[in-house]
Amino acid sequence: MKVFISHKQEDSNIANNISVELSKCNVPFYLDVLDDITEDGKALTDHIKENLNSCTDIIVVMSPNTYKSQWVPFEVGMSAQRDMPTATFLEKNIKLPDFLDYWPRLKTLSDIHKYIDTKKQIDEKYARNRYGGIFENAENRSLTKTEMFYRALKENL
Repeated sequence: MKVFISHKQEDSNIANNISVELSKCNVPFYLDVLDDITEDGKALTDHIKENLNSCTDIIVVMSPNTYKSQWVPFEVGMSAQRDMPTATFLEKNIKLPDFLDYWPRLKTLSDIHKYIDTKKQIDEKYARNRYGGIFENAENRSLTKTEMFYRALKENL
């Protein structure tokens, strides 16, 4: 697992706090405030794509600042094309558009640990069941791994 932390620059403190929690759990991550890159245009787009493609998951910091971002929607769109496990990390109780209800909502730093634990459990379960095991019910057989993760994480939050 490697997590891409998507955020608006004004939310760097929140993103840094998430990165600290990931580090505590030995989960690698990509956070652009840690990069020295100052390029713009195509070079910046390529840089974001390259780093997003090196990750398996994305956590999106959502705050009032996010609505002004041009890069967060780009990053989310790219991750959705790959069916990359996605969760939002909410600053306070902001109102999100209904279509974002599909993704689990992390609200505290301890929720980061639930995310990691749930992801590991689903990865292990999926690997076992993929190689000859059976899912506990027929409904779960039709779910993708990402959908199984979303369902389990929402139950754990």
